[in-house]
Amino acid sequence: MDRRPIQDRSPLEVGALIALATLGIAGLLGLIAVIDADNVASAFGLGIGIAFLVFLTGATIACAIACLKRGRMEIVALGSIVVAGLATDMFVLAAWQEIDSEAYGKIAGIAFVWSFFALVALGLTLAVGTPAVLARSLYLGSVVATVVAGLISTWLIATAGEGTSIAGGGDVSLLPGALIGDDELLRALGAAFVLLSVLWFGALAASRIEQRPPESHVEAHV
Repeated sequence: MDRRPIQDRSPLEVGALIALATLGIAGLLGLIAVIDADNVASAFGLGIGIAFLVFLTGATIACAIACLKRGRMEIVALGSIVVAGLATDMFVLAAWQEIDSEAYGKIAGIAFVWSFFALVALGLTLAVGTPAVLARSLYLGSVVATVVAGLISTWLIATAGEGTSIAGGGDVSLLPGALIGDDELLRALGAAFVLLSVLWFGALAASRIEQRPPESHVEAHV
């Protein structure tokens, strides 16, 4: 086993180790939750729900590892792995222990929200490669819209009123739409999502248009 200290490892290795640790914890807690469920239907529902959550946050982890492999947005990628792993473990633990805590629910919700927005940003980073002029502008606009949407979502969740909990393996009060109540911020968040979606796909399309065709290496013979 490789016992090198953490400071001697590459960002890719650190990210992979964090992913393995957090997913291992989620897997163990998830198995315990399913085995400890009251009945077969509850156990099946927990299993499906946990698997869906792991695939969703796992997509963020996969994109982050791919970015680390390519040496792109390394700090963001490492942070995304931590946030995605934290969200996964917190939700799985709550499903097992039926945690009913407003503070716990808000922390888990914020972690999950940032895991989603990290997936959006890192996925676009991988998709556009090294963008040219137009694609770069659209890409940067998409990243800005992602950050703005993440900050608004975080504020709305953090300042939400009573009723934020994870109880009974999946209280719908954790959904962002049920947590927010400020009309103007909701309007701003909706606008941010519109801009994000348009800029995301616009950057992808522009990156393909601006790609230079491979130069021919066939020399003309006189």
